[in-house]
This record gives sequence, structure tokens and C-alpha cells, in this order.
Amino acid sequence: MARRWADVAELIATQGLKGRLVARPVRGLPFLLCEGLDVHFVPPTLDGPRKARVRGVQHLGAGEYAVEFDCVKNRDAAELLAGSHCLAARADLPEDFEDFMHSSADYLAGFLVVDSTLGAIGTIEDVQEMPTQDLLVVAGEAGEILIPLVDDFIVEFDDEERVLTMDLPNGLVDLDAAEDASAEDDA
Repeated sequence: MARRWADVAELIATQGLKGRLVARPVRGLPFLLCEGLDVHFVPPTLDGPRKARVRGVQHLGAGEYAVEFDCVKNRDAAELLAGSHCLAARADLPEDFEDFMHSSADYLAGFLVVDSTLGAIGTIEDVQEMPTQDLLVVAGEAGEILIPLVDDFIVEFDDEERVLTMDLPNGLVDLDAAEDASAEDDA
């Protein structure tokens, strides 16, 4: 079954008093929010809007955009959405969106994932698309490990050497436990 929704942008801050938000694209996507696009906000907030239509977009530079939504009228309403992600219906996105998603997943396959503390973890076999972030499927000596593909975890992306260096939170990847589980599966 094809997925109906795609995470296309993160709302990182408010801008001004009239309810504009600063947004940036996620996961290496081009910026896809445009006037007239309907979006849903995740995670939903108790008091804030759950969905909106984009009223306007202005490029700010450095990969960031000021976005106006039809139901966000002031700074207080915008503050409720800061930190949210924007989901858009795939049917409303450009025709080449699916090709871009598949090519980016295919492109990452084969990259070595190295943690700044643990060292080499394994090689990316696949990228699983999830609602708020993608998961790297990494195969290594410890077996298969799922690692969230989050910008904050990425230290360096070496395209030439095909190495993705990450700084993963303590406990996210337990190579000893994964090795033990792999050994039990082999028995």
C-alpha cells in the first residue's frame, strides 16, 4: 500500500508578530511548501491548529523560508507550532517527488555509518520512510540496526569516501546487545 503523506518541512521558529514561521526542508528534500498547499502539523498540539493551507512563502537564505499559514494569525499561535513538522498529501506534491525519494534512498545504500564514540557500526542497506523521520537500516557485525536519520545526529557526510559520521545518543545503539541477539538467532 502506497503512503498517502510525506514529511516535507520542519517549523523551526517564529518570525515577527503576524504569525509567520521559519521552515526548512527535511531529509535533503528541496523546499516543497508553496502557496495553496494543504498541510497537517505533527506532532499535533493541544491548543494549536492541526492543519492549515500555506498562504505565502519567502526565501530567507541558508535553506530557510518564512511561511504564512491561513489559520495562524499571530505570534502566540505560531509559537504553538514551532518544532512541528509539516505533512503534505503525496498527491499534492510535484510529480518527481517519488523519484527523488527513491533516488535518495538508493544513493545512501552502501554508505558506512560511523559513530563518533562507538566507531564503525555497519553499512546502510536501506532507508525506511517514517512519518517524522527516516530510519537507516544498517547491517554490521552486530546484525541489523535501525538508526533515525536526524540532522542533529549527523557530524559529517563524506560523499567521496561514502561515510556517514554520526554522533548518536548514548544507548541508542547497543552493539553488545545486538551481537548477543544475533548469536541467539544463529543458535
